[in-house]
Amino acid sequence: MNTSAIRAGVNLGLFLGLVGALLGPYVVMLIVAPKKRYVIAQAYFKGCLKLTGLKLTLKGRPDPRTVLFAGNHCSYLDIPILGAVIGGGVFVAKSEVADWPLFGFLARLSRTIFISRNSAEAKQQRTLLAERMNRGSRLILFPEGTSTDGSVVKRFKSSLFAALEDVEHDAWVQPVGVVYARSRDGQPLNQNQRELYTWFGDMTLAPHLINVMGMRGCEVEVMFHEPLLASEFEDRKLLAKTCEHAVAKHLIETVGKLEELPPVVSAATEEPASGMVSPALSDDLLAEPVPAIGAQ
Repeated sequence: MNTSAIRAGVNLGLFLGLVGALLGPYVVMLIVAPKKRYVIAQAYFKGCLKLTGLKLTLKGRPDPRTVLFAGNHCSYLDIPILGAVIGGGVFVAKSEVADWPLFGFLARLSRTIFISRNSAEAKQQRTLLAERMNRGSRLILFPEGTSTDGSVVKRFKSSLFAALEDVEHDAWVQPVGVVYARSRDGQPLNQNQRELYTWFGDMTLAPHLINVMGMRGCEVEVMFHEPLLASEFEDRKLLAKTCEHAVAKHLIETVGKLEELPPVVSAATEEPASGMVSPALSDDLLAEPVPAIGAQ
């Protein structure tokens, strides 16, 4: 997949123009009609998709209720992808994102919820997330706590699912799978091609973004699974594992891997939960570090 320096330069210029054109109206909307600001935010996200050449194929639909969306995380590109299709979504990001040049400013402006790695703040953060959902916010978080190369789904950490226990209405969770699947002409991406779009490990943002802006883009498959009612699960660990399984199964079916998914095991009984399966993971289910959630 070739990259063009000319295309990259043009698209970066258009990106800055997009930010400049929408920033003023967004700030005005934030003051006079804050509940409508998401219309402008979605226009921004859709503009980003155009500039990066990302074509979305949607399966299922985002639930219109006050929902916590739990998805896998492969790249900063996941942000405009999900932001473009989830109206009124509020992202949950690791605190470091607030200090990023330009993107941190945009994240703060869009009222992103920033989460610290400090476990001492876990209770406060749980309360904050619950309060936002109680006020009607639809939260978008990445429970893996990091980004991947797009070929695997890491363990969904259950610590932030604890906020659902403090939600005053029915607490719904919708698993969301994001797969960088095919080229623009419909050919499956191999892993080397997929990693031109995923952003993980110690990659540097600026060169990666310039490279993405210089390519023609790819097709991204977004799968909205059936929403889950948190109160129907015996604990949040089982809820997190069930979300993880749904997302991993979609990835395997789309990318074409043939790993077998063993059954989800209840942390309390160590018996398989009926009808639920999950990818094999070596991490201890009971380990609960506070994840750094959001764009890496």
